Amino acid sequence: MFACVWCIGGGFAEKDNKDYRKDFSSWWKEKWKTIKFPTKGTVFDYYVDIENTKLEEWSKMQTKDIEKDIDTSKSISNYTVPTVDTISAQFLMKQFILVEHSPMLVGNAGCGKTQISKGLLFDLTTTTDQYIQQIVNFNYYTDSMLLQTILEQQLEKKAGKTYAPIGKYKLIYFIDDLNMPELDPYNTQTAISLLRQHKDYEHWYDRSKLALKDIKNTLYTACMNPTAGSF
Repeated sequence: MFACVWCIGGGFAEKDNKDYRKDFSSWWKEKWKTIKFPTKGTVFDYYVDIENTKLEEWSKMQTKDIEKDIDTSKSISNYTVPTVDTISAQFLMKQFILVEHSPMLVGNAGCGKTQISKGLLFDLTTTTDQYIQQIVNFNYYTDSMLLQTILEQQLEKKAGKTYAPIGKYKLIYFIDDLNMPELDPYNTQTAISLLRQHKDYEHWYDRSKLALKDIKNTLYTACMNPTAGSF
């Protein structure tokens, strides 16, 4: 039920003064009554509390005391304020990452995509000893050669043609502004093609030796603006 609500309705938003997410919530509550949502708010305001087998508001996950936890000597950009929207987005992204699927946030400028992603990566890399991160900012001039150089910075040779992050870490690449690179004469964005090749086959090529390099223990998260950039 929780997965269906977010898979089918999670992409709805407000447009032309019509709140499609609220309409979906009303439809869901009317149509599917086996598991009843609380009357307060929408179906998107709740998560499944597994331990107590009930629906709880996302705000119950807000365990941090914001005023005490924020170090004012650091830039405000280092912090993601826990709201219903940031908590729910980070929770859903984390579930994908834990099963090694790559989540992507799509939204207009200023809606907090980058900050939500950075907050999640900070949490994963500081509260567990499984993950390390690398932030890659795409722009108009990012091509596959530049991207490959950046992606290989935290990789080391393991055995034969296998490359992976140091130790037993899993490396999360965060790609910001995914759709920004320019289109080449073949109507392709070479940087994105390299990402696709890696995700499909878990390899790319050594450009000097023209030999395969198997890239292991890596995964991606990404953000993009659907109204700007190249497509």
